[in-house]
Amino acid sequence: MADGMGLTGAVRTMDSVLIVASVVLALTAVYTDVRWGKIFNWLTVSFAVLGLGLNTVADGWPGLLLSLGGIGAGFALWLVSNFLGRILGGGDIKLLMAFGALLGPMFMVWTFVWGALIGGVIAIAMALRRGLLLKTFRQMGTSLYLRAAVSAPMEISDGAGEVRLPYAIALGAGSLVTIAIRLFGS
Repeated sequence: MADGMGLTGAVRTMDSVLIVASVVLALTAVYTDVRWGKIFNWLTVSFAVLGLGLNTVADGWPGLLLSLGGIGAGFALWLVSNFLGRILGGGDIKLLMAFGALLGPMFMVWTFVWGALIGGVIAIAMALRRGLLLKTFRQMGTSLYLRAAVSAPMEISDGAGEVRLPYAIALGAGSLVTIAIRLFGS
């Protein structure tokens, strides 16, 4: 994505379109994850294709490569997630890949980082509110130990019990933080 300095108005307009598309993607994914408990393929694929198309129209081959790099970074994160024991769901990964297609691999990485931090805060707040914090930490410690000591697979649902966090909330918030930093940060 262009930085907006010394560029034509068309490029800056395309950057704005990509940012607006990312915000729409984030809000829609949060809604579907909260409402139906999933992030639909039609949503993530549509926005990934939109990102591929808009970046290609705006910047040609470099734009296409930016989008493909964002999708590839999301795929790499999926591989790591599966290696560690499926710490992210498929919808979450596809959401990150769609963000990557729209705004590139670094945007996807920072969205993931901010989303993980925000998700951690939300999870701790939910566990505190329900009086489950100590139990959750014990279960997480056991799960991590089993993963490290005997290579037992760790599932994202291990220790979750009745508490479910629609992770699109954290990833959507992470994308908005990343956008705000990009627009207003120094």
